[in-house]
Amino acid sequence: MKNHTINEEIIKALNWRYAVKVFNPEKNVSEDDLETILESARLSPSANGSEMWKFIVVQNKEIRQKLREAGDNQPKITDASHLIVLTYRTDIEESLVKERIDRTAKIQNQDPKELDGLKNILENTVASKVKDGTLESWVAHQAYIPLGIMLETAALLHVDAGPMEGFQPNKVDEILGLKEKNLKSITMLALGYRGEDPASARPKVRRAFNEVIEFV
Repeated sequence: MKNHTINEEIIKALNWRYAVKVFNPEKNVSEDDLETILESARLSPSANGSEMWKFIVVQNKEIRQKLREAGDNQPKITDASHLIVLTYRTDIEESLVKERIDRTAKIQNQDPKELDGLKNILENTVASKVKDGTLESWVAHQAYIPLGIMLETAALLHVDAGPMEGFQPNKVDEILGLKEKNLKSITMLALGYRGEDPASARPKVRRAFNEVIEFV
């Protein structure tokens, strides 16, 4: 019965969730809820555990206004309680392998030499992506994994969220000084609570279960 209740609560939260366009600027997400959402992003899976991302929480109002100008003037960029810019790293080819090995050795209390198998996997993966010209695309798309997890975590906490790609990445990168940090923006996520938004009352439009799920 307990597991059944948890299952129902998850589906209920995901049915409640929608991509909010209009936020209530007077209502803020608590620090505990924000930390939980960000921690869920930090704990997200990534290819070979590489964590090829960084999440920028933009709190400065002036910077958020500039980002709004670079984001098709979307009100949620400034009106939501919090704005998170999801970025991916541009120094993976140079830094990934050593960082991953050093981090694993330290946290798991191992000699780096014991991780030669993992090192070979990482080196071969990066080399193959460089060779076929897909390295940046591969790295960039990793950031959508924590985006999805943050969306679900927010829904479970009854925090509204508005993911967005409608912005000029080059301008966002310039505003946040991302180039100097070896980062590029890929997507953004507004967090807060829905305002006077007619879309919140509309039934969720989705294809039927048997149209999108196939068992083989």
